[in-house]
Amino acid sequence: MNTFVPKDNIKPLKIGALNGKRLCRNVIIHGFCKFEDKGCEFNHENGKTFVLPQTRNTTVSAGSIHAPVFVPKSTSQQDRISVRPIITDPSYNRFNNLPSGNPSFSPFALTPTYAPNYQQSIIPNNNSDPYYYMSNTTPQYHQYQPTLPHIANLSTHHRVAQSFLIPDNLKEQLLKRNEISILTVSAKERGLPDQVHVYHSLYPLEDTPGNILGHASWVYKAVCKTTGKHYTMVRIEGFRLVNEKAMSIVKQWRRIKHANIVAIREAFTTRAFGDSSLVFVYDYHPCSITLYEAYFSPHAQALLSARLQAAGINGLPVPETTLWSFITQIASALKTIHNKGFSARTIEPNKILMTNKNRLRLNCPGLLDLIQFDHITQNMPIHQQEDLLSFGKLIVTLACHSTKSSLNLSQSFEYIARFYSPDIKNLVLYLFSKPVHTKSIDNVFKLIGPRILHELNSSQYYTDALETNLSHELENGRIVRLLSKLAFISERPEFDHDPRWSETGDRYMIKLFRDYMFHQVNEMGVPITDMSHVITCLNKLDVGVEEKISLRSRDEQTSIIVSYKELKTCIHAAFQEISS
Repeated sequence: MNTFVPKDNIKPLKIGALNGKRLCRNVIIHGFCKFEDKGCEFNHENGKTFVLPQTRNTTVSAGSIHAPVFVPKSTSQQDRISVRPIITDPSYNRFNNLPSGNPSFSPFALTPTYAPNYQQSIIPNNNSDPYYYMSNTTPQYHQYQPTLPHIANLSTHHRVAQSFLIPDNLKEQLLKRNEISILTVSAKERGLPDQVHVYHSLYPLEDTPGNILGHASWVYKAVCKTTGKHYTMVRIEGFRLVNEKAMSIVKQWRRIKHANIVAIREAFTTRAFGDSSLVFVYDYHPCSITLYEAYFSPHAQALLSARLQAAGINGLPVPETTLWSFITQIASALKTIHNKGFSARTIEPNKILMTNKNRLRLNCPGLLDLIQFDHITQNMPIHQQEDLLSFGKLIVTLACHSTKSSLNLSQSFEYIARFYSPDIKNLVLYLFSKPVHTKSIDNVFKLIGPRILHELNSSQYYTDALETNLSHELENGRIVRLLSKLAFISERPEFDHDPRWSETGDRYMIKLFRDYMFHQVNEMGVPITDMSHVITCLNKLDVGVEEKISLRSRDEQTSIIVSYKELKTCIHAAFQEISS
């Protein structure tokens, strides 16, 4: 084991009493104290926080190390469970804007407004010390710290650890999607069937039902047992399908594939819920929200006001560049739908999903066409004209940042002409014009043609940024394979009496190399968790460089000087032996 002894001329770090009180040991070791607001009598000066050093030439006085830890004598069950606040709009429903009455959470939220509480199942009912039950099994997103200010703007030849990995905000977003995707609930507790058709593990995405043409609707997340993928199930409660030919329209909608349309997979009727229900299956997009939730809910408006106030500007809620991006995406989806002979009929803020930053998708395509199948064929041209009118209302709603802006068009047009370019006003005037046979989505593209080039340029820039972030994680597979090999061959019980793994055997260096990477400590005996050291060692081991390192046993009685090339050969031979 490599240990370091501090020099004699280095003065120890003295942490004395601050404001007449001893500094809390939790602050010294961990940088914070969980019981600061629960009666801890020691000092918690933020500006005087000390962290145990990870370098060689720093020591801490013995009196600070043996400072007592404050533990409350008794805590209630409520104190043991850490529950994050749920911030949602209780009056919003995904399929209609009628007040629901009961607050509900949205597992699609892009912002961390909800986090499931798993701690209730791991906290015992006895009087165990709550200090050991304060951890959360969900990812702690707040622990992903940004780059420090003094190293954020370094020279081009300087590198920081964050430059070798994907950005923290992208990593956090991917972790949230993964966490939301694997959420499960007991079917018996929620009164849900164990399996519906080929789908199981149903998870309700809304606590209150919606309303579609007078029928109650529910939205679930489910797993397909044939593919293992997650899908979104929209259930129309108490619906009887009279015309069996209506199912053929789903097959036609399945042929429509577009980046701004939520793809439909299938539709079927079932009695698994205890009634006659019609179920639609769509692709599942975790952490997605609707345009209503993003811009018009009370929570979104409060965040927007706070952001503009903090910036000290009176900016537009929806900048013109963002508005043109929305227009281009929706127009592209409408053109694909109209060219196939269908209509969207879902151009509303509460029916358009935002699956990523400024990435829109039309939700629930084909749902109304199947329900109203008897009237859909002869009324299709009328529905396409209604799509254009709804498109114009959506633009006015976003530009004026009000769901009631379409009720006073003259004032809304005046606002748009004042704060936006004439191109947006001309587009809105065309969409609100009288429906004629020459009015189509093709003419809309003639009006927004120059703006499409900017959207294409922005999307390509974003693709380049994602490819750059992906390249940072390119070598992770090699490191995982090396770690897996080391885990397979290290500390196997069948090798306890093998002479080759003894202190005189040729495989003993593998055990010492593992200690060299993971089990180093500083001069005070505190473990060193240096990720850069581990990654550097693994990269050199994978290449098999000629660099030699000194390996020592834990009792410091054995010392071996070996190269990475020799270690690589030894590890490969050991792995081949156990895998053959």
